[in-house]
Amino acid sequence: MFKNAVVRILAIGVVPVLMWSAAGVPASGQAQAGGAIRVATNAEPTTFDWMSSTATATRLVAWHVFEGLFAIDQQYEVRPLLAQGYTVSDDGLRYTIKLRPGLKFHNGQPVTADDVIASLARWGKLSSGGQETFKYVKGLRAVDPGTVEIALSAPFTPLITSLGDPKQSAVIVPKAIAERAGLKPLEELVGTGPYIFKKWTPGQEIVLARNPAYTPRAEAWGGITGRKIAYADEIHFFPVTDPQVRLAGVATGQYDLALEVPPDLYPKVKANRRLTADIVKVFSWTGVVFNKARGPFTDVRLRQAVQYAMKDADLMAAAAGPKAFWQLDPGLFFPDQHDVYSRAGADVYDHQNLDRARALLREAGYKGQKIVVMSTKDYTWNNNTAQVLVPEMQAAGFTVDSQVYDWPTLLSRRTKPEMFDIFLTGFSPSIDPTGIIFFGKTWPGWYKSEAMDRALAQWSRTPVTAADARRKIMDQIQTVFYTEVPVAKVGNQFGLEVYNDHLHGYTGYFDVRFWNTWVTH
Repeated sequence: MFKNAVVRILAIGVVPVLMWSAAGVPASGQAQAGGAIRVATNAEPTTFDWMSSTATATRLVAWHVFEGLFAIDQQYEVRPLLAQGYTVSDDGLRYTIKLRPGLKFHNGQPVTADDVIASLARWGKLSSGGQETFKYVKGLRAVDPGTVEIALSAPFTPLITSLGDPKQSAVIVPKAIAERAGLKPLEELVGTGPYIFKKWTPGQEIVLARNPAYTPRAEAWGGITGRKIAYADEIHFFPVTDPQVRLAGVATGQYDLALEVPPDLYPKVKANRRLTADIVKVFSWTGVVFNKARGPFTDVRLRQAVQYAMKDADLMAAAAGPKAFWQLDPGLFFPDQHDVYSRAGADVYDHQNLDRARALLREAGYKGQKIVVMSTKDYTWNNNTAQVLVPEMQAAGFTVDSQVYDWPTLLSRRTKPEMFDIFLTGFSPSIDPTGIIFFGKTWPGWYKSEAMDRALAQWSRTPVTAADARRKIMDQIQTVFYTEVPVAKVGNQFGLEVYNDHLHGYTGYFDVRFWNTWVTH
């Protein structure tokens, strides 16, 4: 898993993740077209513009609608999606990417190099990963209507990986739409994906409809790329904040799948023969995000003090319940991600030391200023984590004002530095350190670090084949992370999704996707 993502990107003839028949139907069952897939979600997005938001609530809807040049497969390796393939010049400064022929947007317009250039230019300004990538981009050029050339000012070995990172959202939209939107969230939701945006009734329902003109890839790669067949006529996402209601709805057939089911409900799921519990292990890790733009946590000593105040096992037990649903681990990446995994910082991680925390408060001159900690009631694990974190911080000497919001409100407030000091969130898997969203200077938290910039720059110019050198650099990146503490890691959390026997062809992943999936109501 996660191995040699850049090097292996053009290996077309690999063994598929699932066995497929010539018609594109899983060999284990006969697909059925039609009907609507009904999904009970726990949170509602504030936008469907995957390029301007890293929120999971946005992504799990948006990647049915929008696509990029590259994407990750079931094994989290980067492969072509809209791209047919690419070549790299000998000096590593010029990437030539060919588009698949016959691609069309939902409005019927053909996908051209000009659309790609406008979309990537917008991504380079909006996304933290795009901003990191565009430090190295000297220019974009349309070689012909179906070919794009990216010229670099210096070698940037993660380029293709960045373009395919699911959290980077380098999605392609029509040039005119990209230019009209600028740096504001897209209002014209026109993509290339297997589903088309149909309607959104806030607080009630989001509806996507099958794209009848979609031309899928041939490869059964799984994940976010490869063959995508839209069997269902529509997908309906219903925001349901109460997890008990989500689970009950799946059990009665009101919904086909429920997201973010708390682990303490797992016994109920296992007791119902109509339900399937899908435990996703490369899912998310919980983090305490500090406001580094203003307020107390501009002082790194106070961030370190919170890290020493935390007892991560207690926090994870509150968040995820039984030990089978979480693990303590210092890595910025998951242990399965062998090429980028590091244990640097293990001497600091999960080492609660209240005396050290109190000493750091004194050194920093902390005078009891109120610390605003934001959490959300829409994610049970998030609210539960806050209920343990707050008394741990108070035990170290912090004065804490705990504020609980619905997820859209928290997302809005976290963009304003004057609104908070800490917020809690989960981080889906990244596939390269240059794509870690909280390393971005504009992502909420506003982390600026010369030491991290140097380490990331060194990583970016080191060849993928230099495995030993990359391991040392990754250790350095993680050492800076644990020294400067832009985010205090809590632990790895496994996801629990539950679906009933109406839903077929569904396979677990770190976020849901409903192509190659069908319903029998």
